[in-house]
Amino acid sequence: MFRATLQDVSLLRDSLDSIASLITEGSFAIDGEGIKLTAMDPASVAMVSLRILPTTFLDFSSQENQVVTLNIPNIVEILKRARANDQVTLELTENKLKITMQGDFRRNFSVPILETPHSHHKIPELDFKGRVVLSSNAMRDGIKDAAMVSDCVILQAEPTKFSIKSFGDISETNMELTKDATSLISLEVGSLIKAKYSIDYLDKMLKGSRVADQITLMFSTDYPMRIDCTAIDKLQLSFILAPRVDTD
Repeated sequence: MFRATLQDVSLLRDSLDSIASLITEGSFAIDGEGIKLTAMDPASVAMVSLRILPTTFLDFSSQENQVVTLNIPNIVEILKRARANDQVTLELTENKLKITMQGDFRRNFSVPILETPHSHHKIPELDFKGRVVLSSNAMRDGIKDAAMVSDCVILQAEPTKFSIKSFGDISETNMELTKDATSLISLEVGSLIKAKYSIDYLDKMLKGSRVADQITLMFSTDYPMRIDCTAIDKLQLSFILAPRVDTD
């Protein structure tokens, strides 16, 4: 038995929307401590981890530990139908997830529970050399700038500044945030580190930054990057993205 009610559906909708850009089906572990999801995209380039705490909901009840697999884009499209003042209730039946929206009128949706795959993904332990906390808006702007000239971006951190760079055949972009920049909340790095990442993947992941005013980046030279988007006492949405390494 699982039942939970949301007054504001935006946190759940926006986090699942970013995940739906990477994976189609996800297996959600539900227990008394909340809802968890860990999954890898089909190309094995990116991994996603979502943890939603019971405090995100007006009420939350889970009488048993269970794992349910759902079509995430389907859930997102339903949640996008919720009006601003709707209370949204999620409830598991034997083979379906029932979604009820209650406002001026009541609407009911249901989606099937899918067969859970045997594979299990675990977030790897990584040794990052740098940690950058910056405003979500600044990161989105930097990636949008970079997308104008290339399909990949170079992130560079050093003790006094953080840069988002991109180079094309004839053009280049560079956003630079020094330690006194308002948008750069924290910069922890001992020496110069830089790595190249896919803009397409980053653009999809940064949909998740809508759940938080600031994001945390952890990376090293030519190394995977972790992105954390945290709504305090509600949810944490994390991504791990493999680097783009030049072979020529």
